[in-house]
Amino acid sequence: MSTLTKDDIWKMVQIMMSVTIIPLAGWVWNTNVKVAELENDLGDAEEIIEDLETRIMGSDDNAKQIIGIEKDIEYMKGSLGRIETLVTRRKDK
Repeated sequence: MSTLTKDDIWKMVQIMMSVTIIPLAGWVWNTNVKVAELENDLGDAEEIIEDLETRIMGSDDNAKQIIGIEKDIEYMKGSLGRIETLVTRRKDK
């Protein structure tokens, strides 16, 4: 039986390190790819959120304008009612 030399021990240490480091490097690579995909998805989501916020602001402005128009219409109905009352009174006299 042969004896173990320093060179044999060093080779065994290198094999153990390669068995440990190569899978870790693969795991780091895959994790990095997944993080890059998530960052890309996050960027897309941020753009969509900004677009939706802009639309919501526009919708709020439109709703306020509609409420204002409805109030104007109610005021005009009241004014027309008063005018109608005045016109019918003059016809009766």
